[in-house]
Amino acid sequence: MSSSIGEVLASLALDRVNASSFVGQQLPAPANHILGGHISAQALLAAGQTAPGRAVHSVHTYFLRPGDARHPVDFEVVELQEGRTFSARRVTARQDGQVLLEAMSSFKAAGAGGAEPIEYQPPLPAVPEPESLPPVPPHAAENDEGGRGQWASLRWYERRIVDADRLPPARSRIWWRPGGAVPEDPALAAALVAYLSAIALTEPAFAARGELGPSAQRDHSVWFHRPPVLDDWLLYDRASPSSADAVALAQGRMFNRNGDLVCTVTQEMYFPPPR
Repeated sequence: MSSSIGEVLASLALDRVNASSFVGQQLPAPANHILGGHISAQALLAAGQTAPGRAVHSVHTYFLRPGDARHPVDFEVVELQEGRTFSARRVTARQDGQVLLEAMSSFKAAGAGGAEPIEYQPPLPAVPEPESLPPVPPHAAENDEGGRGQWASLRWYERRIVDADRLPPARSRIWWRPGGAVPEDPALAAALVAYLSAIALTEPAFAARGELGPSAQRDHSVWFHRPPVLDDWLLYDRASPSSADAVALAQGRMFNRNGDLVCTVTQEMYFPPPR
């Protein structure tokens, strides 16, 4: 199965309409559904273009409507804060006047932690190296014949599965990296990490429930601790610790191969009752 990294990178190159407005093209998908990870990555890139010279610190996204992948999406950025250390932006994604997504992003000036910042983090889990593990499809949606090849928005990366527990909290760990060359752009690297973190965090929630079925990503948050570097594998340690009232929580952490904690991720999914 060939990588769609070129198509994904092209779709992340937003058209700038004016200082605060952007347009993003979408990628083909079953039922023309816009993938949450894709549109949230576009929203993060739109916000970042209005905060030059500052690195993304966090992003918090609400997915409100699925949208139509056959048509572009309009992104409007509002400046909420422009301080000495942090910049804050709100992004609204619309299609035909309907709001698809609302995102809050925070950006941080370099060196704001002082000369000797205090640092600590959890250790890198003891797992096999990615080269020792067999290749697998990029995502569970590509595993069966009915879904294989349909999600261009899911085929831009490669991964290796370390382990996958199907009992709650369904802890599962994967190594992943882009399925091709990515320009050396910190904002683009962060957007791709946010993209992958959202789509791959659906899997432990499904595994903990023991079945696939109708679902919707409701909200998604990423805290970036260090700039991600995508020329090597990243370990994504995931679990779904809670499900109540048709809403499942999933959490994850990414490490680089050297053991540095890159980001922390949290996401909720809604599983509607049968109609």
